[in-house]
Amino acid sequence: MTTALVVFDWAGTLIDFGCRAPLVAFLEAFDAVGVPIRETTARKPMGAHKRDHVREILEDLEVSARVRARLQREPDEALVDAIFEDFARRLPAHLPAHASPIPGAVDTLTWLRERGVRIGSTTGYTRSMMDALEPTARAAGVSPEFVICADQVPMARPAPWACLRIAEQCGVFPLSRAVKVGDTPADMAEGRNAGMLCVGITATGNEVGLDAAAFAALEATDRTERLASAERRLLEAGAHAVLHSVADLPRWLESRAS
Repeated sequence: MTTALVVFDWAGTLIDFGCRAPLVAFLEAFDAVGVPIRETTARKPMGAHKRDHVREILEDLEVSARVRARLQREPDEALVDAIFEDFARRLPAHLPAHASPIPGAVDTLTWLRERGVRIGSTTGYTRSMMDALEPTARAAGVSPEFVICADQVPMARPAPWACLRIAEQCGVFPLSRAVKVGDTPADMAEGRNAGMLCVGITATGNEVGLDAAAFAALEATDRTERLASAERRLLEAGAHAVLHSVADLPRWLESRAS
């Protein structure tokens, strides 16, 4: 069946190799409240609405135990709100520096447009966060037709509403004619719940979590192991296929059509 719509994630998929901007802001926000967290802990819920992301980190048994011991309080909604608000204040300062397109992303978007494929995007960022990011990304050539943010739908990922809204606006159905592309398990769940074909991204995304220079510097064996681990997590989350980069998407779509 011909692909009529592709819905992309942003950080780690189209821009921000390694999904670094939200990671840094989360680490800073939790450190500021007196409960430092590890990078692996910060990355686990990546792709979700950022308020939900904070909540999931606080629900981690080790983190919640440290909140009670160090802060003498419960990891409740008031603390979720406080950390999220601090994260939201910190993130815009990091976004422009991490808005560069992932190599091949602009070419992939051009390839899709030339073939009449509609292009949408969803994100765990709120609208105000995207307002700080979009101008730089669009100036560099990353310009989907539609951008639906986490706070613009009744429920963010893993709920399908953002993808369904884009499909409705494009007039695309059934959703088997649409592809969701992202680098997190939350992306795969969102696409699956919308009835879309799901493509996971490994090398440039959150599941590997390294910037371009650090990824390029990996020893071959280490790189292979990290990619395999990321692929396994995305397949377990529902990916129908896994690619190293969004740059590989045109070739994969062509292989399906042949």
